[in-house]
Amino acid sequence: MLSVIRSQGTRFASSLATRRVRISWCNSSDSAFVLRNLKKARFHSDIFTTATRTLATMESGSADSSDKGGVVASSEASLPTAADILPTVADISVEEPAAANAEATGSGLGDHRDGEFSSQNFRISIRNLFKFPGYRNFTSWLTGKCGFEPHRVYTRGIARNNVIYVAFKSDEDREIALKRLEDCFYKGERLNCRKESAQRDPYAESRTEVGKRGRGKQGGGQSKRPKHLDPALEGLSPEERISKSIEPYRGIPYEEQLKRKQDWVSMELKTITAQLFKNTLVPPWLPPQKAANGGRVCELLDIMDSPNKEAYRIKNEFSIGPGPESDSPEVTVGFRLGAYKEGMLTIVSPEQCSIVPQTAKNVAKAFQDYLRQSEMLYFDEPTHLGYWQTLTVRTPDAGGCMAVIQLHPQGLTQPEVDNEMKLLTAFFQEGAGKECGITSMYLTFDLARYRTQLNASYHVFGDTHIHEKLLGLTYRISPGAFFQVNTLATERLYSTICDWCDVTENSVVLDICCGTGTIALALAKRVKKVIGIEMCEEAVEDARHNAELNGITNVEFICGRAEHVLKNVMRGMHRSTELIAVVDPPRAGLHPDVVQAIRKCSMLKRLVFVACNLKQSKENVLYLSKHPSNSVPANGFKPIRAVPIDMFPHTPHCEVAMLLERLPPPKLSDFETPQSKQPASK
Repeated sequence: MLSVIRSQGTRFASSLATRRVRISWCNSSDSAFVLRNLKKARFHSDIFTTATRTLATMESGSADSSDKGGVVASSEASLPTAADILPTVADISVEEPAAANAEATGSGLGDHRDGEFSSQNFRISIRNLFKFPGYRNFTSWLTGKCGFEPHRVYTRGIARNNVIYVAFKSDEDREIALKRLEDCFYKGERLNCRKESAQRDPYAESRTEVGKRGRGKQGGGQSKRPKHLDPALEGLSPEERISKSIEPYRGIPYEEQLKRKQDWVSMELKTITAQLFKNTLVPPWLPPQKAANGGRVCELLDIMDSPNKEAYRIKNEFSIGPGPESDSPEVTVGFRLGAYKEGMLTIVSPEQCSIVPQTAKNVAKAFQDYLRQSEMLYFDEPTHLGYWQTLTVRTPDAGGCMAVIQLHPQGLTQPEVDNEMKLLTAFFQEGAGKECGITSMYLTFDLARYRTQLNASYHVFGDTHIHEKLLGLTYRISPGAFFQVNTLATERLYSTICDWCDVTENSVVLDICCGTGTIALALAKRVKKVIGIEMCEEAVEDARHNAELNGITNVEFICGRAEHVLKNVMRGMHRSTELIAVVDPPRAGLHPDVVQAIRKCSMLKRLVFVACNLKQSKENVLYLSKHPSNSVPANGFKPIRAVPIDMFPHTPHCEVAMLLERLPPPKLSDFETPQSKQPASK
């Protein structure tokens, strides 16, 4: 139903709380389709108690001409007025009391988002920041001096409009912040703070923009190609477009793919060199290292290729939404055709994506069949109605298959969740979905975003975990734990890390962002002790279990923030300890506080930094390599060498491992200033 309504706009959603909606379509098949799905709309049972067809008459004063082919959904019983209808006009009309006008809500999305959290809902603006010091310092000031912790701080407008936006998790938190910031001064300037309305839904904004471009022409908002659509994708089928998006290097010879990635890493290393030369004091090691390595900050080794190029992803996350059919699209499980903020909602099957294993494709197809016969509808992002959001499938090379399904709670009760779990179990263990081979299934809810009394996770059936083998060791993987997606290429990466650590039997290794303990356990047999640090409690439990599973006893895993844990670890360590660290952070890199804690750890002599995206982790490397100053404590590190590893064939992405070594305490005479590089005046 939502797929049909979507083309009519989002005012339908804003009227759900008004108890009565009237919708009209161009043909009887659409009307019949809505009637069938209204009966399935279990999550609207309090509103859609009855649904009837009505015959719109043209008699004066009886009905508007747009009522032809209509469907009335109401909480009050409606009597059918005719058995047959001849719909001819497509329109939507909403009967709503004046007090429930959707425009008065500000967001135009009605009451269906109540109880949800969005980082864009509760915002304030702060102006008069003429001496803005930076994101980290200002956020620390808000937390320390003002006594509250914002959810997000947006600094994009500081350069142009002298304003930043701060978002909170609730209206209560926002009111507390406004009260504390009242008559507050920062750097001698009085701050001007005020409440801001919620940011407009990006999908609605995109569709409005497209509609404006097409206004006055036949076809409305579709008369011009949206500006975000790549011209190279025009004329391709949805399946071909998805393949081009997921595998942009498909069709390019593999050797050429490797060359492009090598060149990209080389360019990023040159950028790091250029940034270091902008400092007031240039470290003495930088000029000769730049000259020896072609302008790069360190030596760059040849890229390591991936042993397997096809079907290598052991983890795949699929979206759920309307399919590519233009008329009455059915729910589809696959990849989205474009970004939501660009107005894209269409989901396309992953069948033509060769990097996705066939087992994962089979699970997506079976779950799609389940959804098409389910009474619960998929989650519709523009209206925030429905349940099913994503399907994550893990298919390790060692065997097994885990499916993790995320839902929107929508006020679900525990008995309803239990009933849905029984239906899923029957379908995938006894019914048509049995052949796809799922060995473990979970239902999950995002408790950080949605307010509900339900648990965060439910084990539906099968094993509680899956296992993968890596460098001769066995690892247990939980539903939410991180694990590299390309197992064979990961073995090459971890072998390089172990070699670069250059450990001895007396070495102690810190594995920061250790995840399930893969790197820590690979190093454990070579060193005296390994200490793993990880924020995810579920991953730490897996890491401890993995150590026991493999009979490794010289490892310790600590759950907590690295910047706090490092201080406690250092207190109990002898000064003569040979300390080495391995850091494998998320794609966005390390938090600045973690990087600062690593640099302050004077006992740390060698560091292996693994960047999933070197461009985003570049700031981390720069901070570690800078000369000491008031804002950059302790002596820094010197990048020695870097090597790319192709973990993601047929895409532009690759991992980069970088070795850094601690420099001795610097002397002022060792540094070169920009003035000293200029020739003396005659």
